[in-house]
Amino acid sequence: MKSRPIFVDNKLQELTAHGTEEFPMSMDEQYVSYENCHEVLHWHYEIQITLVTKGSVLFRTSAGEFLIEKGQGIFFNSGCLHEAVPTDEKDSIYICLNFHPNLIFGQNNSVIRRDYVDPVLFSSEMQVIPLVNDTWHLEICGILNKLAQINDAQQYGYEISIKVLLCSIWFLIVDNNRSSIEGSASITFLEKQRMRALQHFIHRNYSDRISLDDIAKAAHISKGECCRIFKRIQHTTPFLYLTSFRIEQSIKLLSTTDCSIADIAQQVGFGSSSYYNECFKKEMNCTPSQYRKNLHVIRNGE
Repeated sequence: MKSRPIFVDNKLQELTAHGTEEFPMSMDEQYVSYENCHEVLHWHYEIQITLVTKGSVLFRTSAGEFLIEKGQGIFFNSGCLHEAVPTDEKDSIYICLNFHPNLIFGQNNSVIRRDYVDPVLFSSEMQVIPLVNDTWHLEICGILNKLAQINDAQQYGYEISIKVLLCSIWFLIVDNNRSSIEGSASITFLEKQRMRALQHFIHRNYSDRISLDDIAKAAHISKGECCRIFKRIQHTTPFLYLTSFRIEQSIKLLSTTDCSIADIAQQVGFGSSSYYNECFKKEMNCTPSQYRKNLHVIRNGE
């Protein structure tokens, strides 16, 4: 690993690119005594996790000052102002890991981002986390050492190994700060778990005749609580969600089979073809027959 100077613009944003768009992660070995490596107040969009490997370093941040000794580390959230300051111990060194949050969450609309990344990024309580005392702190510091070795060797598949270890670090952070994360979230983990149970029941039983009571029992809650959770999380009712899911499944049959409209209506749980037509037209602005005809025209270029 190389040491690199820290240069900033007039808004104190660091100018150095951390990795590439294809793999937005970098690791550097910073010598605090080097020019432009200390007392440069800055921020960046990437998350930074630091491990002191020699001496000690004082980190000044927007959340206060933290003296980090050899073998200890510190977490800086995205956008957090920070700088490294030399102490009486000369030639102190720290490993600096910077990575974009999308290495953890992948797709922008993923459940990982919604439930486990954004709540950390936007938490006022988790802008800085000194990794000094707890068992999970030391576990993260150990993983940082492994990351440094893998990054230096850069053998075949090293990017996958790095991502796996980054996810391990992230899990340790969220698992040990669950109360802070859930305290700032509008939807609790328990509600999310119940919502998944309700959705799973609907997805498995949509073709049958099911009642609100049947849906609620899937998560062992009352009918009122079932409706409340759907409204809070899905912004709809259980039956409107069920109807939309049935229509979604019917579209697959309209597109891939020659089944009659009446047969499709029965297969996806609608009591009659007339009711199926009514619901389909309300959601898709056309009847099932018109949808199938339009699809035929598109496929055949007519």
